[in-house]
Amino acid sequence: MGIKLFLSSEEILNHVFAAVPKGYDPLDVDEYLDRILADYRTVEKNLLIRNEEKEALESKIKQLSNEVKHLEIENARLRNRLSDIKPTDSVNSDNINLIRRINQLEAFLFNKGFDPTSIK
Repeated sequence: MGIKLFLSSEEILNHVFAAVPKGYDPLDVDEYLDRILADYRTVEKNLLIRNEEKEALESKIKQLSNEVKHLEIENARLRNRLSDIKPTDSVNSDNINLIRRINQLEAFLFNKGFDPTSIK
């Protein structure tokens, strides 16, 4: 919902009224237009600030939308990767024994001069 201004502050400032013999007091009209001009400049400034804020927010929305897409892809990838783990999988004595055995085998490899982390 944009605001459309029909006049700019410069147009208000530079407008020249036609002279008429029976009219209003020029100083009174000038003072009143000066007050209108001050309000109008405030509106113009606020409109520019709002447009800048709007552009910044739209840019941030676009950035966050891209981030959400990437996170959704990463989430799906990780869900797929972890799909083999069953909720019933728990730590038991067999798992602990396997970990101890792996630890012993890694220690043996280190003693022989091999780095087990480099083996794929």
